[in-house]
Amino acid sequence: MKHFAWIAFLVSLPVFGQDATVFNQSNVLFVAEDAEMHVFGDIITDGPVSTLQNDGFIQTYDDVTPGNFELQNQGIVFSSGDYRIENDWVNNGLLLISEGMVEMYGANQWFLGDSISRFWNLQLTGTDIKEQGQDIRVRSILDLTDRELAVHAEILYVDSSDANAIIFDPTFGAEGTISTDEDGFIKKYLLQNELNVIPTGSSQGSFRHRPIKALLTSGDLSDTAIITFHHHSPDLLSAYEADMDTSLCKIQNQYFYTFNSTNPTNRYQLDFAHYPPQDGYFPDVAQWDNPTWRVVYNHANYNDPNYSFVSAFNETDFINEHYTLAYKTPVAPYLIYDSTECYDIADYQVETPLGQPWYEWTVVNDNGSAFVTSGQGTDLATIDWAGSIGGWIYNQYTDTAGCPSHIDSIKVIDVSVDADFYYTHDYSQGTSTNFTFVNQSSQNTDEAIWFIENNQDYLYYPNIFSPYFYNFETDGEETTYEVMLVANNLEHGCTDTAIQIITVPSIFVFYAPNSFTPDGDAYNETFFAYATDIKWIEMQIYNRWGELIFEGADDNSESVVWDGTYRGELVQSGMYVYKFIVWPNNYDSGEKSAFEYTGHINVLR
Repeated sequence: MKHFAWIAFLVSLPVFGQDATVFNQSNVLFVAEDAEMHVFGDIITDGPVSTLQNDGFIQTYDDVTPGNFELQNQGIVFSSGDYRIENDWVNNGLLLISEGMVEMYGANQWFLGDSISRFWNLQLTGTDIKEQGQDIRVRSILDLTDRELAVHAEILYVDSSDANAIIFDPTFGAEGTISTDEDGFIKKYLLQNELNVIPTGSSQGSFRHRPIKALLTSGDLSDTAIITFHHHSPDLLSAYEADMDTSLCKIQNQYFYTFNSTNPTNRYQLDFAHYPPQDGYFPDVAQWDNPTWRVVYNHANYNDPNYSFVSAFNETDFINEHYTLAYKTPVAPYLIYDSTECYDIADYQVETPLGQPWYEWTVVNDNGSAFVTSGQGTDLATIDWAGSIGGWIYNQYTDTAGCPSHIDSIKVIDVSVDADFYYTHDYSQGTSTNFTFVNQSSQNTDEAIWFIENNQDYLYYPNIFSPYFYNFETDGEETTYEVMLVANNLEHGCTDTAIQIITVPSIFVFYAPNSFTPDGDAYNETFFAYATDIKWIEMQIYNRWGELIFEGADDNSESVVWDGTYRGELVQSGMYVYKFIVWPNNYDSGEKSAFEYTGHINVLR
């Protein structure tokens, strides 16, 4: 059975509603192991020779006098017992607690004083926030229950290496948390390969329980993790949200963490919590690498159970490192493409990722004429090179989080084939219907196909550009033909076609006999040439001395006739020289607008 110790000579009358303070000055106040002391007001140990030794139980009550526990002016407390304090804990002396529990069960309570309060077990109950105005050390268990411990600009030491040295009520939305100001720190001693949950968060503004999990993975066998939780934008510490490198699309700007360790070269896995319905979806983690935020690439995600966590692996070289949740810039799309192009209008497609809300296509060629004809915003676009094939194609998508991806680009090289040819036809032979076709296609042509009439002739390297000869069969009338050249580049699958309409002229025929007999027998009496399709013909006859003895001209060759006479008399039998000048219908300009034919005619009488 417990005994109740009432120190009457130090305590005012224990009447509810009145000032009842235990004030110990220059005395030793001892509470035995089985004893309980209930103080309806403050308990104050004041002065360097004042000692409180508690091996039992002490409880203060806020009853007019607040109910503080105070150690003033270097007063001394030796304690292995328990405390329940309804108001503030003030330590300006020497506090030596070897074991036992201190429970802060009131409303808004403070830890105050210029000395460090060292607890064995510390439990926070009651209502409202418990606030630090001094450094606190907890050597065994810190039990937050569902309360917030506001460290402010002080230090909370948790000296136990037990991974469960900090416990809290896990009820979702009502968890116990530890909040800090800019210069406040949580220092947790931990061992290698033991995952420690630090229940950081804050009720300032809106309530957030956003724990960090720290796992010492390599280096020293033990270390002290140093943590600050900032419940505001990193802009306030000049780690500006706008200063993100290209690895990031956005960062979580409502809170962030600062992490350090006693040995900053140790390596850690750090798990950061967020609640997407309240904070937004952030599957990545970013680190402030002054002067920019950058993504931590070695990371993973998991849920446990109400919060989403992002793990940053193998983190080291800590110098007050800031971390926050982030959304990294989506990877660039992968374009299905050939770096060569044959045709003015071509399709280009994204292979991965598909199904994003928007794909932005940009095309640039040498003269700036290329444009996207269709498919802007989709993963398949049609591009018109507008007569100038080749240049750059860029693609960037915007994902479901509204983040523009990195850009993929391809350089397109023009390997198009340009088919072209010309032809010649030598009319000097008169009756010729032979044409020569010359391939003038681009030099990357490696196959040429000639289509003439019903013929197909294939030419391959190295004979592609050799002259191609063709003889047209005609019936003597002027005829038009379609000649088509197909130029191919078999390596790249490119093709082009050139077509020309050519005219095969009517056949020009000339014939002159080599003898005639002007002897009056009505057979072979005259000499004339046979010529078809002519505009004009002239005939000249010369004797053996070169004297012109006959000439005539007409548009009909059969009308230009020599009857074998000279000056009305038949010439002597023998050999004479003729000369015909003929103008064909189909050739009437240039040097060869007329053709000359000379030969010998034998006059027989």
